[in-house]
Amino acid sequence: MSSSSYGDPEGRRIARHKAAVLAEAGRTAAALRVLLRRANYDSSVAEELVRELARSEAIELQRANGRIEPRNRFKAGLSQPLLAARPVHHLFLDEAGKSVKGSEKDPFFSLAGIALVDEEIERYVGRADAIKLTFFGTTEMTFHEPQMRNHDGPYHFGGDAQRQFEFDQAIDHLVVATDFVAFGTAIRKKGFEEDFLADGVDPYMPTDAYALSITLLLERYVDFLAHNASAHMGRVTFESQGPREDAEHQLEFARLLLDGTRWVSDGAFRDWLETGLRFVPKQGSHPVELADMFARELFEWVRGGCDITPQRWDLFSSKIHWREDGVMGKFGVKVFPDSDIRDLIEAHRKRVFLDAR
Repeated sequence: MSSSSYGDPEGRRIARHKAAVLAEAGRTAAALRVLLRRANYDSSVAEELVRELARSEAIELQRANGRIEPRNRFKAGLSQPLLAARPVHHLFLDEAGKSVKGSEKDPFFSLAGIALVDEEIERYVGRADAIKLTFFGTTEMTFHEPQMRNHDGPYHFGGDAQRQFEFDQAIDHLVVATDFVAFGTAIRKKGFEEDFLADGVDPYMPTDAYALSITLLLERYVDFLAHNASAHMGRVTFESQGPREDAEHQLEFARLLLDGTRWVSDGAFRDWLETGLRFVPKQGSHPVELADMFARELFEWVRGGCDITPQRWDLFSSKIHWREDGVMGKFGVKVFPDSDIRDLIEAHRKRVFLDAR
């Protein structure tokens, strides 16, 4: 094996450090660019600085760990995407945990997305209604975690262990039978607040766990849409939390479409996503129930240090979006921050990749 295959350990460490510093500088420059735009001030100098820092960071990352993909790699080249009349692809989102800061009793927050097409939505509703009629005699109820896994409330079935087991099996089959792609983000709030907010280390990063989760998840959803041969237009729907909360999510979504992120350009978000969110209440059978289930699986997985297997974790893991392989490329689940548990997360990525093959 050539010496280049092994690399230069000391040189790679130096390059990684330099890339990290350049990334921090790039985020600061990008924050400045956004603020200048909002103030209707000339942002051309900041824009050039962002581009130059990104080029320098890419060079260092190439030396340290391989390539980095360009920020505008997902551009579809359409000035008005609606004119293309692309088929709609749906992403349904729900969360687990609390996104508010400083909650030691609830230090994790997860946001999960279930992506599927219209025809599969109809099939899901039919399957879910059948389960509800069998076990509850009505379709006028909604699957909800964590009561399901704990067999609380309507899922207690009078303490009948056999009935509880049969219900769990029916839900397992529902997850397996539904053709969807899974996306998720999990924020470890203590590390996020201490390492990225306390000293203003990253002014370009959203300061709210929910807003950060939206950003990280939609970066991955756009990656999926841009590499899907069907060239769908993404329609994003949240489980409604109330008028004010829905408006706040709409605002964060609009910021993505106007400003982009450190890794995905604003034009890419506009090319692949409809320019407005939709909201649905928890009512009856709807794929947002699957998002609720996956959000709880993700929450439990991260709470367990990414080293446990929650109840339906393997069922959902098999449907997580991945591109290229288990190491490089894009993966549909992001834990943040992850520096102290990255080995465990990468091991999971590799296992999902190998199982999918």
